[in-house]
Amino acid sequence: MIYYYFNKWCKDGSFKRIWISLLQNNKRKLELSSVQSDGSHTRSRAGGESVGYQRRKSSDTNNCIFLCDNQGQVLSMGNPINGDIILKRV
Repeated sequence: MIYYYFNKWCKDGSFKRIWISLLQNNKRKLELSSVQSDGSHTRSRAGGESVGYQRRKSSDTNNCIFLCDNQGQVLSMGNPINGDIILKRV
Protein backbone atom coordinates (compact mmCIF):
# COMPACT_ATOMS: atom_id res chain seq x y z
CA MET A 1 0.00 0.00 0.00
CA ILE A 2 2.85 2.41 0.79
CA TYR A 3 4.46 1.78 -2.61
CA TYR A 4 1.18 2.66 -4.35
CA TYR A 5 1.09 6.16 -2.82
CA PHE A 6 4.83 6.73 -3.18
CA ASN A 7 4.66 5.81 -6.87
CA LYS A 8 1.54 7.94 -7.39
CA TRP A 9 3.13 11.01 -5.74
CA CYS A 10 6.35 10.56 -7.75
CA LYS A 11 4.43 10.45 -11.03
CA ASP A 12 2.06 13.36 -10.34
CA GLY A 13 4.86 15.69 -9.15
CA SER A 14 3.71 15.99 -5.53
CA PHE A 15 7.24 15.63 -4.12
CA LYS A 16 8.56 18.29 -6.49
CA ARG A 17 5.80 20.75 -5.54
CA ILE A 18 6.44 20.16 -1.82
CA TRP A 19 10.20 20.69 -2.28
CA ILE A 20 9.71 23.92 -4.22
CA SER A 21 7.22 25.16 -1.64
CA LEU A 22 9.63 24.42 1.23
CA LEU A 23 12.44 26.31 -0.51
CA GLN A 24 10.19 29.29 -1.31
CA ASN A 25 8.81 29.53 2.23
CA ASN A 26 12.29 29.32 3.78
CA LYS A 27 14.42 31.18 1.25
CA ARG A 28 15.48 33.83 3.76
CA LYS A 29 17.18 31.06 5.78
CA LEU A 30 19.27 29.90 2.81
CA GLU A 31 22.91 31.02 2.63
CA LEU A 32 23.31 31.79 -1.08
CA SER A 33 26.51 33.84 -0.91
CA SER A 34 28.12 30.75 -2.42
CA VAL A 35 26.62 27.59 -3.88
CA GLN A 36 28.35 24.23 -3.95
CA SER A 37 28.11 21.31 -6.34
CA ASP A 38 28.50 17.79 -5.00
CA GLY A 39 28.21 14.35 -6.54
CA SER A 40 27.22 10.89 -5.45
CA HIS A 41 28.37 7.64 -7.04
CA THR A 42 26.09 4.82 -5.85
CA ARG A 43 25.81 1.08 -6.46
CA SER A 44 22.51 0.04 -8.03
CA ARG A 45 21.60 -3.46 -7.03
CA ALA A 46 18.11 -3.48 -8.54
CA GLY A 47 19.06 -2.02 -11.93
CA GLY A 48 17.07 0.66 -13.68
CA GLU A 49 17.24 3.08 -16.62
CA SER A 50 20.28 5.10 -15.55
CA VAL A 51 22.58 2.28 -14.55
CA GLY A 52 25.94 1.43 -16.07
CA TYR A 53 28.72 -0.99 -15.16
CA GLN A 54 31.57 0.68 -13.27
CA ARG A 55 34.70 -1.44 -13.46
CA ARG A 56 36.30 0.31 -10.50
CA LYS A 57 33.45 -0.77 -8.20
CA SER A 58 32.79 -4.09 -9.99
CA SER A 59 29.06 -3.45 -10.09
CA ASP A 60 26.30 -1.45 -11.75
CA THR A 61 26.27 2.15 -10.54
CA ASN A 62 24.75 5.56 -11.19
CA ASN A 63 25.92 9.15 -10.64
CA CYS A 64 23.92 12.10 -9.36
CA ILE A 65 24.90 15.76 -8.94
CA PHE A 66 23.53 17.99 -6.16
CA LEU A 67 23.46 21.78 -5.86
CA CYS A 68 23.74 23.00 -2.24
CA ASP A 69 23.81 26.36 -0.50
CA ASN A 70 26.80 27.48 1.57
CA GLN A 71 25.49 25.61 4.64
CA GLY A 72 25.08 22.32 2.76
CA GLN A 73 21.29 22.50 2.33
CA VAL A 74 20.34 20.70 -0.90
CA LEU A 75 18.69 23.09 -3.34
CA SER A 76 18.40 20.85 -6.37
CA MET A 77 19.32 17.40 -7.61
CA GLY A 78 20.13 16.39 -11.16
CA ASN A 79 18.73 13.32 -12.87
CA PRO A 80 20.70 10.13 -12.25
CA ILE A 81 23.10 9.22 -15.06
CA ASN A 82 24.91 6.00 -15.94
CA GLY A 83 27.76 5.10 -13.63
CA ASP A 84 29.99 4.22 -16.56
CA ILE A 85 30.10 7.89 -17.60
CA ILE A 86 33.15 9.47 -16.03
CA LEU A 87 32.49 12.85 -14.42
CA LYS A 88 35.50 15.11 -14.73
CA ARG A 89 36.33 17.55 -11.96
CA VAL A 90 36.63 21.17 -12.96
